[in-house]
Amino acid sequence: MASKKFRPAWWAVIVVALLSALMIALGVWQLQRGFAKQALLDRYQQASVREPMPLAAGDVARRGEIGRALARGRYDGAHQLLLDNQSHDGAPGYHVWTPLRQDDGSTVIVDRGWIAHDTARAPDALVVPDTAVEVRGFWRTPPVPGMRLPTDNCAVLPWPRTVQFPTLDDLRCLYGARIAAGVLLMDPAEPHGFVRDWQTAPELNPAKHYGYAGQWFAFTLTLLVIFVKMSFRVPSSEK
Repeated sequence: MASKKFRPAWWAVIVVALLSALMIALGVWQLQRGFAKQALLDRYQQASVREPMPLAAGDVARRGEIGRALARGRYDGAHQLLLDNQSHDGAPGYHVWTPLRQDDGSTVIVDRGWIAHDTARAPDALVVPDTAVEVRGFWRTPPVPGMRLPTDNCAVLPWPRTVQFPTLDDLRCLYGARIAAGVLLMDPAEPHGFVRDWQTAPELNPAKHYGYAGQWFAFTLTLLVIFVKMSFRVPSSEK
């Protein structure tokens, strides 16, 4: 009986090498996303034990950092923003961004949480108190999409305006120069908000990305095992 020898086809070597490189790259990418989500959760945890600091017009949220802050003043309920393309438990909706006019004349953008599409358009859904309030929360930079599409968030539109990830320049255009450079994520315990799961949202779960990475690495290993097994053949001269 002729013995089998490892004789892979040249085209199979190329295909397997390319597919393996692609799947390993996807696995590494998922690992990196998991590490980034864990680092973000750690920053939330570290910030949650700090005393909130009052915000002023010159305060700037630093990229990659999460702080604790508070704002005092009155909500400007007539000029709210609906941050589009936000989901919760698979349901589409918005994040409600409400400007808060502070006593010193500065403006702080307060993210009051997630609200469903249909609910946001109901009468009085976004109503805010007309009395002075004090709001505590996490202070961070505005969210940045993976790919920013051309859009004019400062266009003349009726309020509340639906926006696509406004930049600080967009916010200055809408609310003036005396705006604190960041977004205050309202604490879940604060009144007059919506769904606020800043630290527990499924999108922040690093284990999901670790699981995806494991799947890609498992696919790579399976492909290599199949490739090796199919490449052991009896030489044509010995058949």
